[in-house]
Amino acid sequence: MQRGVELFLQWAMMQGVAMLLQNRYQRQRLYTRIALGKAKRMDVVWGETAGVDGQLWLLCPILFILQGFEAYVGVLLLNTAFVGVVSEWQVIFCGVLLVLMAVGNFTNTVQTLMVKSRFKAKMIKSKSKQRLD
Repeated sequence: MQRGVELFLQWAMMQGVAMLLQNRYQRQRLYTRIALGKAKRMDVVWGETAGVDGQLWLLCPILFILQGFEAYVGVLLLNTAFVGVVSEWQVIFCGVLLVLMAVGNFTNTVQTLMVKSRFKAKMIKSKSKQRLD
């Protein structure tokens, strides 16, 4: 159980790093949109109209590693509970929650990346049509 707590704390630190990277990505996107005159300081960034090239190549692998680690910690807690080392309901509940969060986060990340790639492809297609006209 102590190992599970240590891994959970490591996961929490990794989560903090991922949040800092996400914050930096969003701030740079907003800065670009403000510089282009498409947004104001208090706007929310959305879409792929003014992205920062290369930032997702760093952020996505970190998110996927974090989600895998989250699932690993959850499975480890469940394994600890079902083997009989510590069979308290809190350990089972935390393990189930971590696994469910990992699956939900993974699904959401993949769906978001698919939507972004479709939107980007649509933008490239419309730009190429404009050039032909």
